Amino acid sequence: MASATAIPNRRNAHGRGVAEIYIGGAADGQSQLVVSYVKARQRALLEGGAGVGRTATWFAHYDLDGVLEHCRAALSQGDELVLVGHSWGSDAALRVSHQLHGEVALLAGVDPVMRPGGMFSNVTRRPDNAGLVAHVDARPRAFDRSDIVKATGVVLGGGLARTWREADVTISTELNHWAFAHMMAAPGSDGVSLQARINAAGWRAAANRAG
Repeated sequence: MASATAIPNRRNAHGRGVAEIYIGGAADGQSQLVVSYVKARQRALLEGGAGVGRTATWFAHYDLDGVLEHCRAALSQGDELVLVGHSWGSDAALRVSHQLHGEVALLAGVDPVMRPGGMFSNVTRRPDNAGLVAHVDARPRAFDRSDIVKATGVVLGGGLARTWREADVTISTELNHWAFAHMMAAPGSDGVSLQARINAAGWRAAANRAG
């Protein structure tokens, strides 16, 4: 599946935009968990008038070249990057961040899972260009099939990447692995959700680092 259609980048008065990039997990092409979230996000930005200078785009976890090209284009026009990965998409987000020369204002892993062999590479460390790093951690009371699949992936991937273990912001939830949209809206200990932090983007995230 190709990336979801991005909102035309309508620049704000200061000429600075925000590029939101969402990377789906291994089965997102079929489950549409992140795809549907991004489509709803696009509609909300357009209908609410908040999309001035802001884009929202979906990519598959295996399309690293596409994500890199999109990020580099956004950086070249002065946009701030918000890079969010779900499950294996978080692994992709880390890999992309490490290859970018510009800042990733907000880097988020939503119930992240590393690809097999990833824990033995430098990709697990925090990218030098990451501003604010956020980790949404799903720890459900009752497991469903999505959690079993995730648990298998975590074992094969060697555990949780150091970047997410040492995140500036960790939001713990009792949601299941499949509940991407709910995890985006889940409040942290300070009452602020990941989506709320993204809505506030347009700042220099490095200056707001919680650590």
